[in-house]
Amino acid sequence: MPNFSKGIQAEKLALNYLEKKGYLLLEKNVRTANSEVDLIVIDQKYDEIVFVEVKYRERVDHGEGSQAVDQRKLNSMVKVANSYLRKKQFKKSYRFDIISITGNLAKPRFSHFQNISWL
Repeated sequence: MPNFSKGIQAEKLALNYLEKKGYLLLEKNVRTANSEVDLIVIDQKYDEIVFVEVKYRERVDHGEGSQAVDQRKLNSMVKVANSYLRKKQFKKSYRFDIISITGNLAKPRFSHFQNISWL
């Protein structure tokens, strides 16, 4: 399966994972200029908007997918978030999360990193 197809499938799995935890989907693959966020969801438990980056690695020889989210990617996510919040006029608090998926997509392992703004 090509990497692009695996990425799309990983995003679907991540959304399913989040929905089972009570999150509600607002948008998928939101772009602003050269920046993009995979999922925008509402965390109902905290009433927060969550901008989610999904990373998939079949093998972790070179590290887990979450390690690919650096300060540059976080800055990119912030651009999308600011544009999206301004456009939708949301007044809720928000955060940035990573869903890292590893292994075979038929039996994936999930790691959920919340509030990654510490990067």
